[in-house]
Amino acid sequence: MDATLWVLGSAGWMPRAGRETSCFLLETPEQLIMLDAGTGVANLNLAAAALERHDRLTVLLSHYHLDHVVGLMYLKRFAADKRVDVYGPGRPVYPKTTQEYAADLLQDALYSSGSFGFACEVHYHDYGGQDFAVGDLPVAVRAQSHSAPSFELRLGDLVTYATDTSFDPTAWEDCSPSKVLLHECWQIGAGDPRHSSAEALAAGLPRERFGRVLLIHHNPAWSDTERAEVERTVAQHGIELARDGMTIEL
Repeated sequence: MDATLWVLGSAGWMPRAGRETSCFLLETPEQLIMLDAGTGVANLNLAAAALERHDRLTVLLSHYHLDHVVGLMYLKRFAADKRVDVYGPGRPVYPKTTQEYAADLLQDALYSSGSFGFACEVHYHDYGGQDFAVGDLPVAVRAQSHSAPSFELRLGDLVTYATDTSFDPTAWEDCSPSKVLLHECWQIGAGDPRHSSAEALAAGLPRERFGRVLLIHHNPAWSDTERAEVERTVAQHGIELARDGMTIEL
């Protein structure tokens, strides 16, 4: 299957220095799929031709932290004439549905278009921690360890998306191959147990199972020196830091 992946937002928590928060766009011949909807949605103009080729956009949310969902309100700029389907964890792993969380975020007092006004047709779905499919593309779901329920999303053999998670090397022992792995890297060494470190990923990730590994959800508090240190640490293992604006042909 020919597919293209755009990195629209590679940072976590907040934008900084040209890096928006979590958002990635995958185009296959049949589907246009967005992974999380952080401030990187504002970079959708980088995939303008792909947007023109599709009348439907599917948004897959790994969880509901603000840096992963705030860009839903930006979609009116890019998807006003499309059908948008938003999939989130929802019930029973959360106390509310995806539609209810969107209504909280996009309530009239905060966003004049509301939770159904950013596209000509909007539908919300809960995947509830279970595998599902977008058209003919299977989406495998795996629970992750984070401060709130967060889920790894594996789209066929194309992309594995694992953000906002601690790194447990045993969880990757039997993982199936994927052309691209997008994995969070929040810290250099061990620290915050809710997130992954460059040192742990370099030591424990089964690099041979992925065609390409890009680290995402970078800490905006990193200095230039710290960022360079992360790049050196992971480059020895054939791992890259993602950057906004990257386009990857699969």
